[in-house]
Amino acid sequence: MTDLQPHRYPNPPAPLTAGARFIRGFKRIGAAAAILVALIGVGTTVVIAVDNYNSTQTSYQGAKCISGLARTGYKFPKKEYSSYPDYSSGGCVGYYRHSYNTLAEVIAIADAPAPSFLTTEAPTMLGWGFLITGLLALVTYLVFWAIGWLCAGFTRDA
Repeated sequence: MTDLQPHRYPNPPAPLTAGARFIRGFKRIGAAAAILVALIGVGTTVVIAVDNYNSTQTSYQGAKCISGLARTGYKFPKKEYSSYPDYSSGGCVGYYRHSYNTLAEVIAIADAPAPSFLTTEAPTMLGWGFLITGLLALVTYLVFWAIGWLCAGFTRDA
């Protein structure tokens, strides 16, 4: 009865060969690098999309201000060396986004509904950014796996 040892586990699996260790190690490094690439890509994508949305909002607010001044009878002087009105004289924020728009175009922008996140280019930027980020993370993982596979080919298994 003394040879029964229920507390012991079965024999451990065979130890990994040097080649298998190379591949396993480089897979782990590749996974860590891919996660890093994904985190950086997602963060960058979100920042770019939010910046695009804020830019569109600023442009809309500037158009509202300019159209409000125009509707009160304010006459914008012409730019020097240009036939476009100089909107900077009105003191509106974001006037520079409409530097090469006529007053009728600016009023049309102001009369349009206010842009929301979904009506701007932001969702498209998010989609493309996430797609590119995913592909770059996958390529990063595969490159490290291939390096490990290549190194494993040069090891000698005894």
